[in-house]
Amino acid sequence: MIRATNWIGDAVMSLPAIEALEARFPTAEIVLVAKPWVSDVYSHSDPARRIIVYDSRGEHQGIAGFSKLIGQLQSERFDAAVLFQNAFHAAWMAWRAGIPVRIGYARDSRGFLLTDPIEPPPAASYGHQTFYYLHLLFRAGLIARPEPPRPLTDPWLSVGAGKKNWVTGFLESSGLHGPRFLAGLFPGAAFGPAKRWFPDRFAALADRLVAALSADVLIFGSQTERPLAEDIARQMSHTPILVAGEITLGQSMTLMEQCGLIVTNDSGSMHVAAALGLPVVAIFGSTDARATGPLGPNARVIQHLVPCNPCGLRTCPIDFRCMEGMTVATVYRAALELVKASEKPLNRPAHTRGS
Repeated sequence: MIRATNWIGDAVMSLPAIEALEARFPTAEIVLVAKPWVSDVYSHSDPARRIIVYDSRGEHQGIAGFSKLIGQLQSERFDAAVLFQNAFHAAWMAWRAGIPVRIGYARDSRGFLLTDPIEPPPAASYGHQTFYYLHLLFRAGLIARPEPPRPLTDPWLSVGAGKKNWVTGFLESSGLHGPRFLAGLFPGAAFGPAKRWFPDRFAALADRLVAALSADVLIFGSQTERPLAEDIARQMSHTPILVAGEITLGQSMTLMEQCGLIVTNDSGSMHVAAALGLPVVAIFGSTDARATGPLGPNARVIQHLVPCNPCGLRTCPIDFRCMEGMTVATVYRAALELVKASEKPLNRPAHTRGS
């Protein structure tokens, strides 16, 4: 049993470790326990992978719901648990389920619940967050070396053929049938505003992409990011398609795959887009691209380096200079270069507001 991480970006970055574990134990059945909002990441990485969805807001809510989950885990008769989630609760779950071998980092005061508590390595020793999960397997003696089983530049996610009918219907209902160049914007970031480029600059960038590429712009995001998407749309001269808060993560991934360009802040969606192999321009402010940057074959990081970044803060306590210095022209230039390097965009008339 693998207790998956709870964040979309971390879920993507844990995929090489899951693959390494599967390669190490090819005859074992490896089952993931994952929250609903990240389960689509794992199913898109391997449709045959079995996932137990831990819905703590639904059927597994409260003491009775958690007891139901524990009963299900006990019935699986797992030989071992590998805990990618760092929380005390993950270790408590594995212990309550009676799983005899429990491997995880000794964090959140949970070491006494683990049979194999692994001391977390210093960040400087593993670099990118992807290797944080691989190092857990390595230090527990499960893999010979902390390296992914295939090149990091290969796309890690794919959308199955069965999802194509939905995206075709969605595009047609949105008036986007036929040859199109779609540009997707992800202006949100759950961690905090220090990771978010400014709405007016996203709007200006979107208008430039419409003019230069005859693009149709889609603005993605969660339900809580819907007001942000609407704010950007109001500031645009052209009319975008708002999908923020309207579709599931799985549907979002299917729609993203139709895009010829993704522009995003450092977010879980950035990792998903990069893992799909899409052309991604990733805007970094307070965070460290060396640790959490996108690893897709067509991803490019844009960052305005100042003495105080990466600070890792949720909000900027001073003048937000890392984002203030990130101009529309800089991001626009990177986007055009990336599109040119990937494939030639389709030409079509752009539609203006009200048309």
